[in-house]
Amino acid sequence: MSVVIKGLLVFSLIGTGLIAGIFFSFSNFIMTAFSKISYSKGLAAMQAINRAVLNPLLFLFFIGTAISTFLLVVLYFFTTLVSSLELAGSILYFFGCFIVTGIRNVPLNNQIGSISSIEIGNEPVWRDYLKTWTFWNHIRTFASLSAFICLIISFGY
Repeated sequence: MSVVIKGLLVFSLIGTGLIAGIFFSFSNFIMTAFSKISYSKGLAAMQAINRAVLNPLLFLFFIGTAISTFLLVVLYFFTTLVSSLELAGSILYFFGCFIVTGIRNVPLNNQIGSISSIEIGNEPVWRDYLKTWTFWNHIRTFASLSAFICLIISFGY
């Protein structure tokens, strides 16, 4: 195995594991906690998270892992150095996590980013957001965790 491919695999493994943990936390308890408090507090907290999440360290692993998994998919078709398990893990992360985030979760975050938590009429918007965003986050959690599992198993072969 080349040093470049091994480096891509190690980075992808670390990235998929970190991102799976973040998404698991949201699916498992963070969004549930937000649903139990007043909508104004939950909405304000999620808006603060959506601002804070835009930082270089998260981008390094979230976008960097998308790039490394994309490169592994391309290399699968041009070399014999990327296994089918590595291909599966890379596809799961790139499409099930990165693309889903861009076409589902980010637009939902943008939608609630501009609403006011003090307006009573916005509570149904928040409740719908909780349900829809969490559904898509479950998909991202499953995809990134499955990608991590595929990549970790591939190291044994």
